[in-house]
Amino acid sequence: MSSFIALAVKRSILGTPVMKILKACLALLLILPHFSVSLVSANDLPIIGISTIKETVNDRRRNAKGDNFQAMLETQMAKVGRFRIMERVRVDEILAEQGLNNEFGDGKTANGGFNVGGVDYLVYGTITKLGQVKSAVSTGNFASAKLVTEMSVDLKVVDASTGEIRKAESVSASVKTASGVATGNFTNISGGSDPLSDVQRMAAKKAAALIATSIFPIEVIKGGSIIYLNYGSSILDSGDVLAVFEPGEDLIDETTGLNLGSEEKYLGKIEVTDSNDKFSKAKLLDGETPQKGSLVRILEKASEVRKSGGKAQEQKRGRKI
Repeated sequence: MSSFIALAVKRSILGTPVMKILKACLALLLILPHFSVSLVSANDLPIIGISTIKETVNDRRRNAKGDNFQAMLETQMAKVGRFRIMERVRVDEILAEQGLNNEFGDGKTANGGFNVGGVDYLVYGTITKLGQVKSAVSTGNFASAKLVTEMSVDLKVVDASTGEIRKAESVSASVKTASGVATGNFTNISGGSDPLSDVQRMAAKKAAALIATSIFPIEVIKGGSIIYLNYGSSILDSGDVLAVFEPGEDLIDETTGLNLGSEEKYLGKIEVTDSNDKFSKAKLLDGETPQKGSLVRILEKASEVRKSGGKAQEQKRGRKI
């Protein structure tokens, strides 16, 4: 700073106003902290390693699809932008060195603990369902058939330093693969080119959303007629319907000391209207206009509604049976 002042004095002697130099120095001092904060926050992002996604059925074709799902999950997690993803080869090397492999430790490795060097969290799981379901209706000269591809995967997020399971969830996705209608002399058949990849990509996006939002919740960053959200296209799509809550007081279990969550006030529903790489825009469907800091949860994914061929659930026209 003294050198800047010296320069200012020197320039003032040569005819340059001192105030202009001092203002420039002050602006520089105000800008520098922002650079340091952004660098620190980037370095502080959690490091995640995605281990092998296993199959419950020993089938070559399905095991290959398990590898595909792992690659898709890695891609989606990288797109989220809130983690640093360790390369798969390096994850395998670390697990082998620590003797964890697929069991993630027995309490005897890594000096009596887990302590997987260079990783904050490990993600692993098992594909429990990957197949197709057929349904058909036939009456008189009319026949209709539908083929739906379904997938379910059980995922766990493990604290790499302690081996504690921080999150355990099941993710499911389904896609209408093909459909056909025949009546009299008319027949119409439609179908996707690679339904297994479609359903896996959908499941990978839902899994990435589950992992990311469990650590960094979806929040409103700006309210108003246009509502801005802190996640982009890696998590949210145009047409997604979301529930909005106002966070309240933390709920603590006095017996165990565990934080059970917080009280929440339901504010209403919003719909995503636009989504880019960094953030999303939404509009209010019903309820109160949310303000900055309101929490958001996904109610309905537009991609699943589109893939299923219509609304998530058709309204009954008459009395329910």
